[in-house]
Amino acid sequence: MQKKQIGQLFIVGYQGEEPSDEFLSFVEEWGIGGVIVFARNLTDPEKLPGHLKKISEAAGQKIFASIDQEGGLVMRILSRGSLFPSAMALAATGSTGLAEASHYAMGKEMLSLGLNWNLAPVLDINHPDNPGIGARSFGDRPEQVALYGSAAIRGLQKAGVLACAKHFPGKGHAQVDSHLTLPVIPYSAEHLHSFELLPFKKAIEADVAAIMTAHVFFPAFEAAKDLPATLSKSVLTGLLRDQLKFKGILVTDDLEMGAITESFGIAQAASMSFHAGADLLLICHRLDQQRLTAETLLKQAQENKETARRVDESLARIAAARKRLPEADSTGAISDWQRQHVPLIKELHEKSVKFLRCSPQMIPMQGDGSDIMFVVPQISSLVQVEEEHKQGSLVKVLSEEYPKAATFVYEPKSTFNELSAGLEKLKISATTRVVFFTYNGHLFKDQLQAVRAVRAKTENVAVVALRNPYDLAGCPDIGTCAATFGFRTPAINALLDVLTGRAKPELSDWPVDSAGW
Repeated sequence: MQKKQIGQLFIVGYQGEEPSDEFLSFVEEWGIGGVIVFARNLTDPEKLPGHLKKISEAAGQKIFASIDQEGGLVMRILSRGSLFPSAMALAATGSTGLAEASHYAMGKEMLSLGLNWNLAPVLDINHPDNPGIGARSFGDRPEQVALYGSAAIRGLQKAGVLACAKHFPGKGHAQVDSHLTLPVIPYSAEHLHSFELLPFKKAIEADVAAIMTAHVFFPAFEAAKDLPATLSKSVLTGLLRDQLKFKGILVTDDLEMGAITESFGIAQAASMSFHAGADLLLICHRLDQQRLTAETLLKQAQENKETARRVDESLARIAAARKRLPEADSTGAISDWQRQHVPLIKELHEKSVKFLRCSPQMIPMQGDGSDIMFVVPQISSLVQVEEEHKQGSLVKVLSEEYPKAATFVYEPKSTFNELSAGLEKLKISATTRVVFFTYNGHLFKDQLQAVRAVRAKTENVAVVALRNPYDLAGCPDIGTCAATFGFRTPAINALLDVLTGRAKPELSDWPVDSAGW
């Protein structure tokens, strides 16, 4: 067994915009199979093709060039390219055709940068209390997630980009963030087959190229206590390969996440996952751990026939997936594609921003904003999969539309007393029109208590749920309620078109405690 056979099993991340000489030396020594790109590597996206070419030359092959480009909350290409809506926003449009078109456009922009594998879509079926999925999911019903997830897969793969269904067997009902600790999904196998697994079954039928594992414990499938699905042969081989007949490539979620490292060393976990059935091992950050893990697997493959057999098995699947990669990246700069996609992005957001109720006191809100107050969250990364969000863009867009409006910015996790103290200074009167933007208020309930306090001072209140729509369940007395399913500028512009009267509101009768339309 050779180093460059073992290296094929790795998808690795690198630090900084440009890969270091040390990283390139590692890639060359081991013939690494692929890389994962983060926002930290995309200070100037137009430089990325050159960096990926350098990595491919070092690896001696066309690499898997992957990225988490989900749209909405989790998006790594934040300049030059289009700001695509979240999965839940796409489901809110009611059009699988638009979902497919969004992902086709996303794929074309990725290919212009040399990226050929999207670690998306998310096929987890969301639960309102999940801290890390939310609008990343297409909804809370298995049929809806399956329908829109399959459309996303079709769009990406028609564009020439490999799609990856995640996080198998489904972590939407996890109550903790697996970046920090190990979640448990306690349901029966019968329930899991009809609920969590349905979108993955449909993805396999849609010929999805790859599936990503979940760092979640499923006692219905795994007898060993607290063994994550990522490390479970019962889940990865018995369930996914033998029962569901998945023949594509299986990649782990990042092995540096807390759900793994709190109980296992990274090299140890990589070995366990590989022997359980994973083909590709994802290590996103630390070069020392990438090297240690490669050396560990090489030693095992040289000493153990079963490891060597597994290497051959995975190399065959990896080679088949590599044949699905486009021979050449798409032509044109990403900025050219972005300009071409402007009408699509506008349509997607116009049709996804939904109003539950509208009152004539709040829509339209015309004028310069002298009687308007915006209560705005500090846009922050609430879970580790989100990279740091740029600050100030939301306030900037609002102030450009209403230059004389007052703005109060709060931290999403503020206590009610902290929120009250800030709002008191603004002297809200009965004639003030207040637009209160919530940010996971269904989890940070002091926000909703602050909404009720504002409502006690003026009837002219609108609540806009910026992340997840579940916040609106806590606002039964508010006459104007909207969900944007994201905070990026195109979503806010679509909202403002309605607030100003330039567009009619898209009304929805979906239940406010549900993300199903």
